[in-house]
Amino acid sequence: MTPLIPPFIQHVIQQKAGPLAYVPTRSPFGYRYLSYSWSPNGKRLTVRLHDRHYRPSNANRTVAVTAEWFNGSLASCGDGNEKSYQVDGNKVWSAGTTLAWRCVRAPNGRIVKILAAGRNLPVSTLAIVASSVKRL
Repeated sequence: MTPLIPPFIQHVIQQKAGPLAYVPTRSPFGYRYLSYSWSPNGKRLTVRLHDRHYRPSNANRTVAVTAEWFNGSLASCGDGNEKSYQVDGNKVWSAGTTLAWRCVRAPNGRIVKILAAGRNLPVSTLAIVASSVKRL
């Protein structure tokens, strides 16, 4: 099976993001890898998935999966949520209709917040994407 994120891009992400190298392994039906961005100043990795039936410039059909450091505790990760999900053994929270997130402990002991944001998709689908994120 072909990985969602191309192996070469996974390697580049791993080199740039280091302990924040987290990428999704599942996408909504019809969505494919579009791009990634690494912000060294903000210590934030964003991977974009896009619906192949629409032009890449159509931001309404893009899911952004972001990994960033979280300064709170694992217990406080869900603060501000409106709904919670249990997906593949992972607790995922949502707020509104365009955002789902979860937190994981990185190998260095710090907490990483993983967010999946997108429009025109059910929040349960974003929860599945957020739950699928794995460390490279």
